[in-house]
Amino acid sequence: MESRTVPKSEIEVLSQEINDDFGSYRIRAGQRVHYLTMATDVFDEDTMCRPHLLISQLRDFPDEKWTRMEVSRRSDGSLTSVLSYEPLPAVKTIWHPETIDVLSLEKVKRHRSGVHEVLYSGLPAICKITCFGWQVPRIEHETYTYSVVEEYREPGDPVVAPAFLGHVTENGRVIGMLLEKLEGDFASMDDLPACREALENFHRMNMVHGDVNRHNFIVDRSKEPVHVLLVDFEHAEPYEESKALAELQSLLSELAETTGRGGSVVIVSSD
Repeated sequence: MESRTVPKSEIEVLSQEINDDFGSYRIRAGQRVHYLTMATDVFDEDTMCRPHLLISQLRDFPDEKWTRMEVSRRSDGSLTSVLSYEPLPAVKTIWHPETIDVLSLEKVKRHRSGVHEVLYSGLPAICKITCFGWQVPRIEHETYTYSVVEEYREPGDPVVAPAFLGHVTENGRVIGMLLEKLEGDFASMDDLPACREALENFHRMNMVHGDVNRHNFIVDRSKEPVHVLLVDFEHAEPYEESKALAELQSLLSELAETTGRGGSVVIVSSD
């Protein structure tokens, strides 16, 4: 009996990263997501970089619960592939009761690799995911930091971060988080007092932020006084007085930074 395959019309490259040696791809096939790797000499550069060309050249995908496929060429030039069914790395810090399948989220806008504005229950939200296994520690760390913020915040305490709406899953494993979409501007020098207050409130939660560039302070000017929330906790660390003092002292120069450092820049990856 011939095994079923997924029609090419139902295959989509969701993310890709290509270096000098290998191409790595995160691919939706029907309602499952798989991961594909190949050496950069398997196809020409144009095919490697353009999803619609690549999909048309690939062999059919088996309609099964495999996780990884490694594509190569035989000595006669024909394509061959090896499937793996081994579990993929996943975020282990699971503290929120809500889980959301990544394929159920409608993408609205791409901010950077692995970060999209999406629709969730009809409302805008920010989805942050690990596109490839080596990125799991970064998302793991930020997920943990949000759990600390939740743990330390008492009723009546000021809000210091966007609301954590739930864990994002892919084929059942946790790969990211869904966050409240904030409305506001990046901070400037004029916002120093409000940013300092927000950072001090974060320190009271037994953490230091670790990356206080102006793009990580979102200023809501619709309120009086203005309200500032912190975002992007990938570099957060447990509280140490010297580190907390250092980032408070660096705040003015960080808010004066106008080169774009810390903004959303993507160079080699796409999704």
